[in-house]
Amino acid sequence: GASGATGARAVARAEPDGYTLLYGTTSVFAINPAVNPNIGYDPVKNFAPIARTFDSAMMLVTHPSVPVKNVSELVAYAKANPGKLNFGSAGIGTPMHVTGEMFKFQTATQMQHVPYSGGSQSIADVVAGHIQVLFENPLQLVPLARDGKLTMLGLTGETRNPQAPEIPTLEEAGFKDLEMSNWWGVLGPKGMAPETVRILNKHLQDAFRTPENIAMLERLGLVPYAESVEYFQAFIQKEVKVWKGVIDDLGLKPQ
Repeated sequence: GASGATGARAVARAEPDGYTLLYGTTSVFAINPAVNPNIGYDPVKNFAPIARTFDSAMMLVTHPSVPVKNVSELVAYAKANPGKLNFGSAGIGTPMHVTGEMFKFQTATQMQHVPYSGGSQSIADVVAGHIQVLFENPLQLVPLARDGKLTMLGLTGETRNPQAPEIPTLEEAGFKDLEMSNWWGVLGPKGMAPETVRILNKHLQDAFRTPENIAMLERLGLVPYAESVEYFQAFIQKEVKVWKGVIDDLGLKPQ
């Protein structure tokens, strides 16, 4: 609930015994606290990072009724029709929402944000044509595009998606500074015993290093990780600063 904030608050208050853990995301640790300083937890002070597991770039798609075939044509169409396009997201403060706002900001276009209570609802509505633009996980979007229900335009990641290798990244399409991804990782309450954290990190690293799991994640368009506790801790601190800068630039506030 609340883009992960409900679970984060519960784990932040839990006993640090290693039996209550949080599967955190970009929204929980980087975006929510930047949008709402009164979210009820501190992403750095209240948690013990254990391991980042994987991340995913987002895909930019449009409904086929929008007469565009690439990102440049979308920008030109949006500028010629200010306010006509609606872009959806999985909810206020999700990476999909913030990425859409960043896209508007960087391209000087006007699109109306339509928040949903989850990604499945926003995907259903872009397929139905109730909204016209969406940033979401490629896993759900590529099959729909292959069936002609969506138009794929670009990716927010560093590399192309193996499910749709013909679709360029936004940087390849000529739009820099829009490289954003949605990451997942495991954390516990602050105060966990270092040995407990180390054991959990080892088990996660062992799991995510198996050829079977690596292949499975890559088929889903996800980038697997198996990193140290120290790396994940530094990564979260960096993400908090980066996304706070983005949120401040956009002027996003709780709604």
